[in-house]
Amino acid sequence: MTGRRLSDLNLKDMKIFHTMCIIALLQSTVLLAQKPIIITDDSVTYRNLKHPGVSVTVPEVSYESFQKSWVKEMESGTKSKAVYENGEWYIFGANIKSVVPTPVNIYSKIANQDSSVRLMVSIELKKDIYIEKNSGETELAKLKNYLKKYAKERYSQVAHEQLKTEQDKLRDLERELSSYQKDESDLSRSIRSNEKTIKDEQDNLAELNEELNTLSSELATQNAQFAELTEDAAKTERAKYIKELEKRNKKLANDITSAENRISKANSEIRKANSEIPDKQKLQKEVREKINVQKPVVSRFEYKYNTIMAY
Repeated sequence: MTGRRLSDLNLKDMKIFHTMCIIALLQSTVLLAQKPIIITDDSVTYRNLKHPGVSVTVPEVSYESFQKSWVKEMESGTKSKAVYENGEWYIFGANIKSVVPTPVNIYSKIANQDSSVRLMVSIELKKDIYIEKNSGETELAKLKNYLKKYAKERYSQVAHEQLKTEQDKLRDLERELSSYQKDESDLSRSIRSNEKTIKDEQDNLAELNEELNTLSSELATQNAQFAELTEDAAKTERAKYIKELEKRNKKLANDITSAENRISKANSEIRKANSEIPDKQKLQKEVREKINVQKPVVSRFEYKYNTIMAY
């Protein structure tokens, strides 16, 4: 269907097109949906020996960041340091008071799986005695609850970062829309301001032209009377007066030119603003469409995060 308009599609093509859209939407929803945290009884192989334990699968987390976090978790509340050896982690004298009140030894492995990380944990209460179903249901339940809480924290952190990323995208789009709206508002305000300038200058021009006509008439009269004068003293005084009239006449002519220039500039700015407004409106429409697409994405990530928090 590349290169064809929707209006050119026949009924069969339209059905295929709609089916593809639905599949794409479903795939998108699946990708955004939260995945379950899986906790099971398991065994942990340490130095080729199997020990009873529990495994928890945490979706979407980064293997590197999860491993760093788990090491920090094991070392929390103790001066002991976790040791890595042949793909296995262990720590002696760890404190997990939400599971048992006394120090324990932790043996664990982290497996990087497809879009998830699997943590396998074995807790040694004392030599060769581990938390397991046969020896202590209460401790096993507490261990599972502890690992579930830990996994939930890691997964919710990922979901929160995803949500923040999408919220930031939405905020950027909203800021972009606001910027284009402001541009349009500024252009509209510029048009109104220039329209006022034109009206004011036209009123001013009317007064200036009226004053110029009056002055020109007076100047013509004074020049005619000057030609008839015979006394030097009278001619000198009249010449000074005529010179003052000519000076005022020149200033009025300059003021008229300035007013006409301001009107011309205002008209030019109005034309420019009117030509730019449609572009700003087009950009606003495009950004609004992006916002309308982005809002449901944010809502889905909010739902995902809230669902994980409710585990």
